[in-house]
Amino acid sequence: MQVPYQVVAYFSVELDSYKLFIEMSERNWIEESERYTSSILEDDEPTLHRANYRSDLASKLNDEFPQYQRKSYLIMLVSIFEDFMNQLYRSVEADLDIKASFTDFAGSGIERAKQYLSKLSSLYLPVSGKEWKQIKDAQAIRNVIAHAAGHIDRKAHVKQLKIIDSNDNLKAEYYARTHLNIDSEYVFNLVTAMKGFTDKLLAECEKLPNKKINND
Repeated sequence: MQVPYQVVAYFSVELDSYKLFIEMSERNWIEESERYTSSILEDDEPTLHRANYRSDLASKLNDEFPQYQRKSYLIMLVSIFEDFMNQLYRSVEADLDIKASFTDFAGSGIERAKQYLSKLSSLYLPVSGKEWKQIKDAQAIRNVIAHAAGHIDRKAHVKQLKIIDSNDNLKAEYYARTHLNIDSEYVFNLVTAMKGFTDKLLAECEKLPNKKINND
């Protein structure tokens, strides 16, 4: 089994790959929009034909389709972070020979892993910084996407609305229903927060007694 240092280091590298993927995907939407804008100005295409179906595609390429993808990014980023925290607790449990069970703690996902590591291990978790708050806020926003398809209920999602109101890169847009709109910077900022958290955690792993790489 990987030792804690190795788990954190691998996750940090994985975040670099996700950041690159997101950068390339965002650039792709810009390029697709530019190609589309050029195509609708073709001189040999009848105006009526152009207006009948192709003018509507601009809003999809510039807004609707990127929103689909950004929501997918957010779901995936929070999921891989939850998986990382679970892998970390298992590694710490084995490395420090902790006998208590993870299932003895209430909650789920990120929060339960935090409780386990904070109370039973000597590994310090940097959960008092702004990075942890950004990650926890992203988890709350992810839940709106995963469980309500990005539609916001003003009574059920009071917590999420507060997060949205305090973040310049999130919007609650009001049409027939209230739905979440995510700016690309929000996703990049989340990756940066996760990277900052793992960098701090890596330094804490250096202080553990058994920090060597395990090749098993």
